[in-house]
This record gives sequence, C-alpha cells and structure tokens, in this order.
Amino acid sequence: MGPNLLSYISVLTGQYHLSIRKIQSLLQSQFGNTFSTGAISEAQGRVSNMLTPTHQALHNAIKKAPIVHVDETTHNRNDLAQTQWVWLASSDDIVFQKIMSSRRQECAQYIMGKKFNGIAVTDQCASYNWIDKNKHQFCWAHIIRNLQKMADYSGKGLTAKIGEKLVLMCKSVFRIQHRYQNKELTEKQYHKRMKRLRQSFNALLLKGKAVPCKRYAGRCEFILKHEVSLWVFLSHPDIPLTNNEAERCIRGSVILRKNSYGTSSERGDQFRSRVLSIVETCKKRKVSALDIISNIVGAVIRREPYPDVFNLEKI
Repeated sequence: MGPNLLSYISVLTGQYHLSIRKIQSLLQSQFGNTFSTGAISEAQGRVSNMLTPTHQALHNAIKKAPIVHVDETTHNRNDLAQTQWVWLASSDDIVFQKIMSSRRQECAQYIMGKKFNGIAVTDQCASYNWIDKNKHQFCWAHIIRNLQKMADYSGKGLTAKIGEKLVLMCKSVFRIQHRYQNKELTEKQYHKRMKRLRQSFNALLLKGKAVPCKRYAGRCEFILKHEVSLWVFLSHPDIPLTNNEAERCIRGSVILRKNSYGTSSERGDQFRSRVLSIVETCKKRKVSALDIISNIVGAVIRREPYPDVFNLEKI
C-alpha cells in the first residue's frame, strides 16, 4: 500500500467510522482490489506509528490551553474483560484522545497534566476533584439532568417539590446568561441577578439536604460541597455553562465503538486514539483530515522532515 491508500484507510476509520470489514468491502467495490482484514489492520498499525509525533504534540499543546473541556466514555477491548475508557480533552482548536485502562484520577491528571494551570470544564466525576475549585467549572447540563431525577421522584412530596424548584433555578441560570450574551442586560445587572440566584439556589440546596430520600439529600449535599465549581464562569466570561464541546468531539469514538464492536489489541487502541485526535482537530480547524494525514504519511515514507501540520511547535 502506498501513502494515498494508507491515508484513505485511516480517514475511513477516523472520520467515517467504518469497521475493518466495511473498509474491506468498500475497497473491493471501489477499486476492485481485495485486501485481507489482517492487511488493513496492519496498514492502520503502520499509520499509527507515523502519527505518534503529531499525537504527542497535540497532548503537549492541550496541557497548555487556557480552557479545556474533558470527558470520558467506555471502550470495548475484545481481549480484555475489564472495561477500558476513552479520554478526551478539547480546547478551541485542539483535540487529544487516548484510550486508558480506567476512569481514575491518575488518568485525568495524565490527560491534562498534573500542573494544569488552565480552567477545566467537566462533569461531576470524582476523577476531577483534584482540580482547584476556582478553576473547575461543572457542566450545568449535568446538574439539571441530576436534579430532574429528583424532581421526578416517584415518592413525590417535599423531595420532588424541592427538585422542581432547583431545576427551575438551573434553567434561570441559562436564561440570564443568554440575555446577557444578547446584550439585553448590562454587566452590572447580569452579576446582580446571578448573585441573587446563587444565594437562593444555595438556600434551597440546604433544604434539599434534609429531604427524606437519602439519595437526593446526598445529591444536594454534594452540589453544596462543590458549590464554587458551579459559578466559575462568573469570573471568566469565556467559559460556557456546559461541557457540550467535549461531548460533541467524543461522539466519533462512540459511533466507532458501536460500528466496530471495539478493538482487539494495544495497536488498535493506539490507532484509534491517534487518528481520532487528528480527525477531530481537523474538524475544529476546518481543514481536510485526508490532506493532513496524507502529508504526514507521505513525508515519513519519503523520509522527508516530519511536518508540523498543525503549527504546534510555536505553542
């Protein structure tokens, strides 16, 4: 296989989420050539090695980003009984992914760097509790989702009533934010309303700690414990209220997992991590993933200097 075919196979996997057998069928119908699944897997492994410097450069750059969205999702490794995890970190123009063995704090520290100085936007997973609360923004969409369960509590009564009020207050956060972004509120009005809403929200959470249902009482107690992380966006206007950015970027991994039923080796994990990092970065920068990967693969095969395709050496 030449550089063009190697790059094409990589993009079919990373951007179009095709399994090896579907790639095999497509190459047969498109070019009339029959490749074994082993040959296609070998091609992916070759490209994976060629993408290593770019993948490392993306990781170094993400650790220096001022705002990073982080998320994780399960990954199936067919030769392992233990569930693996796809970790993703996304900034304005960079995406880094890596498949790791767990969802522990050490994995989050590896992805972001133990000395991460930026602001992280995440869900409420305990793996992120090591981050400074003043630089850790919780996703409000996840907060609403959890409190909606409290509002829908089958036992009704005080638990559901407080849950309903908390959900309404969460939605008010979004409404005030949107009005401010649309210039319907001045900065002074915006901060005044958010301050008042924050006080009311905390007061209601205190009442929620005393509801009869221990599960939702614990949920209110948890949110109060990490209350600072709900409102980091007030001090940093560029921070969004949700972690939708990371969830959009990790969607490709989820689709590929469903289409391909997981990987079968460490080499497969590395290939997915690297090609998906590059494909998602290309989407953010609105450049062709095929052109970028072809540039890298062609340079390596021709033994030319390794290209800085994303201009990361200056970061």
